[in-house]
Amino acid sequence: MESSMLTFVLLCVVWSNVAAIDVKIPEQVYEALNGSDTTIPCKFETTIENPQSGVISWFRRDLNSTTRNELIVTYYYPDKSFDVAENVDTKGFAIDADFLKGKADLVIKDVEQEDNMIFECRVQIRGDNDGTNSNSATLVVLVAPSTPVCEVQGNPKNGEDIKLTCVSEEASPPAEYKWESLDAENNPRALEPNSTDNGSHALCHTLDGDEFDAKNPDGNNGNHRPDREESSQ
Repeated sequence: MESSMLTFVLLCVVWSNVAAIDVKIPEQVYEALNGSDTTIPCKFETTIENPQSGVISWFRRDLNSTTRNELIVTYYYPDKSFDVAENVDTKGFAIDADFLKGKADLVIKDVEQEDNMIFECRVQIRGDNDGTNSNSATLVVLVAPSTPVCEVQGNPKNGEDIKLTCVSEEASPPAEYKWESLDAENNPRALEPNSTDNGSHALCHTLDGDEFDAKNPDGNNGNHRPDREESSQ
């Protein structure tokens, strides 16, 4: 009796492991230059020998969104056709698939900054309902920072506190800034002790004779300028 029960338990464990699909995306984050074509790879394994039918679906969602995934494109096997969702550009997405080899890659054409999203690969195979049938990765579209717009907030007179701001309208990931102070001869000098550098803006205490013009820094007696660190190569 004990021997029969043990055999039954072992058979259950083996069956559970066999009938289990496994979908994987090699990396959690992929980067692509703005305007380029890119591919997010998706691999899957199934213990169903020579599957007769299956479906590959790709979804997307905003990075900071709690909303449900949005369907992009669906691939059908064995007829090897695919449908693009109505609200998606038909020229922008495709699936590069080899179903019997476990390939289900997503191809994105001419990526834009709006494609900074989480993409999910989902595979469904008849008879293989257990295991992990989906996986996701984040796409980061690299956009070089545009020329920053710098402004002065406050009265740039001797002894007054002012705030210098500098922002690039386009940059992905967001551009990082480091401020430096120059004297009237454009020689580097240390920031005033009361000054703070917070990246995109700096709180400054003006020195004797200093006047600031963010739109014309070369005309200042003394000026602060930001060194922009590129967000992409």
